[in-house]
Amino acid sequence: MDCKITASHANIDDAAQMAEFLARLPNSDGLKALLEHRKAVSTRDYEDDEMSALFVRSDGTTVVCYKVDGVTIDEGEMIAAQCELLDVWNLESFSRAVHIALDPGIDAIE
Repeated sequence: MDCKITASHANIDDAAQMAEFLARLPNSDGLKALLEHRKAVSTRDYEDDEMSALFVRSDGTTVVCYKVDGVTIDEGEMIAAQCELLDVWNLESFSRAVHIALDPGIDAIE
């Protein structure tokens, strides 16, 4: 598996953090509108040109984006399916979900 995982986050009430967070994301206008309601949000996107899958989660107070570079859209869908099994979203659990989705020899999330 040759993919790179990065994470970025912001406090929704911090205008400077949110501006920087949203500036890194494609199609961020719709996300900005969703986050302004300060409710839980879970969404994803795929960038064909960059071959990047993006997964955004918010609890209404903070928002995080996990970006996986070097994956196809089908691999992004496999990652999304594995993420449905996550109880806790953090870089460690997300990374494990990515590895399980893309490396069939790894045990499933328990």
